Amino acid sequence: MKLAYAIIAGAIAATGCTTMGSAAGDSAFASCAAYKPAYDVTDEFMRSFNTKDAEAWGKTFHFPSVRIASGNVRIINGPQDLESGFATLGAQGWDRSAWAKREVVQCGPEKAHMLTTFVRYRADGSVLSQFNSLYIVEFKNGRWALTARSSFAP
Repeated sequence: MKLAYAIIAGAIAATGCTTMGSAAGDSAFASCAAYKPAYDVTDEFMRSFNTKDAEAWGKTFHFPSVRIASGNVRIINGPQDLESGFATLGAQGWDRSAWAKREVVQCGPEKAHMLTTFVRYRADGSVLSQFNSLYIVEFKNGRWALTARSSFAP
């Protein structure tokens, strides 16, 4: 059994992708090429999302992008596909969002998988909702951006 794990670990290392359980902690990926870009992209994602400007927010995505939520798979083809989300959230009382937690759980030279928890806030600062999700950040077409998101948000 130990030999099998060693072979699998060797195969993963050879492909440049590393997977760690939560016990290893996010810092185990600090030397991974995609680690810092994953945080940079998700920082900019949240900053631009809170501006409620679909064009600015759209710059954090690779298009097409995939969003999996509420039992649906949605293909986002450009910033114009992001616009309606602001009105929907606003009608629910949303004012802004913030990361409560982010953790890189898989990392390679050109891609990182990041588990996140985000919080939606009302204008008075009270919590509207909170959801766990998975974000996939990739280096494509000369830049780092989001390729896909899967969340438990509606």
